Parts: sequence; C-alpha cells; structure tokens
Amino acid sequence: MVILSNLKIWNHQKRDFEIQDLEVDYNPSLIKILGNEIDCRDYLGIPPGIDLHVHFREPGFTHKEDMITGAEAALFGGVLTVLDMPNTNPVTDSINDLKYKRELTKKQDIVDILIAAAITNNNAEDISELDEYCDAYKIFMSDSSGDLTIDEERIISALDNLEELETNKPIIFHAEDPNILKEHDFESDHNKKHPPEAEAVAVQKILQWAKDYSSLKLHITHVSSSLSSKLLELVNTPNLTSDTCPRYLFFNQATDLEEHLKKVKPPLRNTRDSRILVESLAMGIIDMISSSHSPHTIEEKENECLSGMPGVQELLPTVCTLINLGDLEWERAIEAFYKFPSSLLNIKEKAIKEEIVILDPHTPFHVDSDWIKSKAGWSPFQNKMLRGSMKYIIKNKQILVQNEL
Repeated sequence: MVILSNLKIWNHQKRDFEIQDLEVDYNPSLIKILGNEIDCRDYLGIPPGIDLHVHFREPGFTHKEDMITGAEAALFGGVLTVLDMPNTNPVTDSINDLKYKRELTKKQDIVDILIAAAITNNNAEDISELDEYCDAYKIFMSDSSGDLTIDEERIISALDNLEELETNKPIIFHAEDPNILKEHDFESDHNKKHPPEAEAVAVQKILQWAKDYSSLKLHITHVSSSLSSKLLELVNTPNLTSDTCPRYLFFNQATDLEEHLKKVKPPLRNTRDSRILVESLAMGIIDMISSSHSPHTIEEKENECLSGMPGVQELLPTVCTLINLGDLEWERAIEAFYKFPSSLLNIKEKAIKEEIVILDPHTPFHVDSDWIKSKAGWSPFQNKMLRGSMKYIIKNKQILVQNEL
C-alpha cells in the first residue's frame, strides 16, 4: 500500500476539490514507488473520463487500431470507459456481431468497452431484438463507411419499436442530412461537400423526434458548427443531449495543420465556430465532450485522405487545457466528461476513491511520439503543448499507470 498525501480530490457533493490522503494498492513488479507516501500537493484527483464515441476498429481494420491498443490509449489518457461505434467490418448490427464484438473486448481488462449497435435499413424493423446485447444505438443519417445507410422512414420505424420496448439505451445520431449532402456532392472540396447546413437540418429533425418520442434518450454526437449550437440553445428538450469534440474546439480550417490530417466528418469549420462551440460547452448548451477517436494510419491519411483522427488519449488533457485557458470550469468539465455520460450510458457512478485519475493540472507537456499509445502512431496535437499530464491512474483502488517515480 502507498499513501497519496495532500491530494486535492473532487467532491461531487460539494462540487469542488478538497484536500485528502488516499491509500491505494499497487503491484511492485509493475509500479516502482520509493517509500510508503507520495506528496501530491501539486496534483488533482478527478473522476476517470467516459468517452462516449470511439472507433477501436476491431473487427476488420486492426491495422489502424484494436481493442488492446485502443484501450491502452484510453487508459494513458485517463479514460476508463468508452463506447465503441459499430462501423467495423462486419458492421455491428446483429445479435451475432454484438456477441462477437463483446468477446473481442475481453482481450483486455483495463478499460470498460461498451458496444453500440447500428440501426440500418437491414435491421430497423426488428431493432428491438438487439436491446439485450447492446449498450447504445447509433444512427448514421448520411452515408458512412460500411453498410450503414438508413432511410428516414426506417429511422422513424426504429424509434417506434424502441419506444414500444421502453428501452433506456441512448440513440446516438451522426447528424448530417443526406439531401443537403446530395445537393453539394458536385463540390470538389470536402468541407463544401459537408456544409454546416447539412448538420443543422439534421439537428432540426432530431429535435422534432425528441419531442415525438419523449420517453427515449436521443443524443447528437460531434456537433461541429455554431449553427447547430444555436438551434440547441433555442430549443430545450429534456430527453435530447449532445456532445462536441476537442478537434472542433482547438482546430479549424485556418489551423496550420496539413489538409489530409485535418479531414474529418463533419469537417472542421471556421474560427468563429470553434469559439462559439467552446462557449456552448462552457455554458452547458452542448452537454458533453467526446473524442470521436477515429484512427487511420498516417499512410492512409497521406495517400487516401480518409476522414478521421485519433483523440481518446487527448480527451482529458485538452479539457484540462481549456480550464487553464480560462474557457471552462472544473465543475462543468466533470459534468461533460463524466457525470452526464454516466447518466446517458446508464453507468452506475463509483466512489471516486475507487476509480480516480491523478493529474498535474498546470505544468505543460509536449505531445510527442513516445506519448502516443494509439496504433495509428500520430496525433493532431503532435508537437503541441497540452496541460493535464496523467500521473497516476487508479482503478479498484489500485494504481494501473504511473508516469513518474
């Protein structure tokens, strides 16, 4: 056992930090600690991150990422629970595919990997059969990789079925309207092919569905534009939540980053969008933050210019960086990466002394290749400085990660 003394630990009831000593266990063959006490007066203890949007790429694309490497990236970023998306090969849209993916998650035991089932044209009529086997549903309102297409009438049919079932699983939307995208398909530029209006029109439809299906939990993921944020601000629908991602807060089309690295769906917008999204997150107009961790190899990005970038390991450090910049308060941040995702995903909150992330909130650290754990091997934050270096990751009162002696 070792005592982490003088640690400022987040208190959910007081909604503030308080100084406590924390006694934890560790494996001496894995963790090297000198003495029986570590002075943590310069560190903070916060709940572990819950990332409700990752693509760990298994099965089918394990050259990009797999359950083990994805979990390692999450762990070293202070994230202990993730929701894995269904656009793998095969697509996760059947009972057999859900069972198979759940078995794949057992290759590691350091991170809790929840599974989202895709609602598609192939299963919308009998989607309720999957409810026992999935942790959430995902609807791609526009085409994505894999056979994920779904028509609007089948979305409504699926919502009818899930309402009748009285499911408490969240239904997560990739919000881009296919008709708007079709109107811009002639454009050669990726960003013009995916204008903010496509997202906004889809958001409007989801807002209406949230009213029509008030017993269901609907969620809009990776909100990318100020236009969508304004719609969410104007309409308060209790059963509808949303998230945005660090990529949209820190990067935009003017960012000095190679174009192939910046390509994501929805695309990065302009500096004004980034600023308003930060404000919307801080004000709670956008409820949560996720990474949309979507790794490709650097060769795929350079040669095929695929959409997506890593992000799960960077999630909490970017949140901590926003706090250091004065853009976000700790209470709001913990709501966004822990409290609200727990509620959305029906996760029972654990005592913070059982699962806790201990970080240095002030000292900048350099994102270099040694820091990156994703199999993709790169980060959009590479060669940049972030705050929130993870010092100790504790799960079940035991140190799993130590980043200093």
